Amino acid sequence: MVATASAPAARMKALVQDGSGSADVLHLREIETPTVTDDGVLVKVHAASVNAADYHVVHGALIVRVIGTLLRQSRPSTVRGADVAGVVEALGKNVTSLRLGDEVFGTAKSTWAEFAAGTERSLLLKPARLSFVEAGAIGVAALTALQGLRDHGRVQPGQHVLIYGAGGGVGTFAVQIAKALGARVTAVTSSRNIDLVRPLGADVLLSTNENAAKDERRYDVIFDVAATRSLHALRRMLAPGGTLVCAGAAKRGGWIGILTRLASTMFRARVLHQRVVFYIAAIRREDLAYLKELIEAGSLRPVIDRTYPLDEGREAVRYAMSGQGRAKVVITVK
Repeated sequence: MVATASAPAARMKALVQDGSGSADVLHLREIETPTVTDDGVLVKVHAASVNAADYHVVHGALIVRVIGTLLRQSRPSTVRGADVAGVVEALGKNVTSLRLGDEVFGTAKSTWAEFAAGTERSLLLKPARLSFVEAGAIGVAALTALQGLRDHGRVQPGQHVLIYGAGGGVGTFAVQIAKALGARVTAVTSSRNIDLVRPLGADVLLSTNENAAKDERRYDVIFDVAATRSLHALRRMLAPGGTLVCAGAAKRGGWIGILTRLASTMFRARVLHQRVVFYIAAIRREDLAYLKELIEAGSLRPVIDRTYPLDEGREAVRYAMSGQGRAKVVITVK
């Protein structure tokens, strides 16, 4: 049995991927509205954002499917998007923590659309202090930053943490989360992003033109989002016993570059027994709740670069991954 405020439209508009290679393969089309399972939540989408994973699927769908098969992940939909903020439109009979009409945020499937299907595990009530646009930018990027620093880097109060790639979606969250964990934070970003990152509270802010590797400081944890420096160079910046956590893949260089970096990370961790970690963030309700607490305490806020309406979603993807995009780029749905 499914509870609904009113019968959702049988069809909806969505940004559908047809082929791969560039943002040109994205097309606004009418498709069927997702059905609601007994454990499911149908969200009327107000905002979603663009993540690196979306970009890599658009630009290399075949290799993503191969990697997904190796990692035993389900076959991706033709509609991208994972972050979401919106209003609960329908509920499965087993859902107990949400109500029709609730304003929610978190993650769902195929969110570049008018409606998206999520679960109680992936959705929470939206923080009142955030707009839908802001809440739609949290999801994957903030979870990636939290799990990389807290769970894989095991950041402790007073430790020195370097965030490399601090001006991106994950990086802007990482600076704030590392500070919330009590670390002394050095943030590295491109010169054009310095003013964007400055208000986030890093103790030291460096541009990529300044060679952090030549600095005498050594770091207990290096959180690498940019993937533009070699693993060898980054490891030389670690303090004894320090950990290098790799969360990103370079936007340029194609799949050969991505796979080479992944292979190098795994070799160093498993063969050379170095403290190098590569991971994929997991969707956990308790982690979304932790992020919500930071937001409500004023310790965490999303940084929005640009917003695009759904019918210009192709341009949102093109901009976000062209090298011009900073922090979060959000797709809005009326």
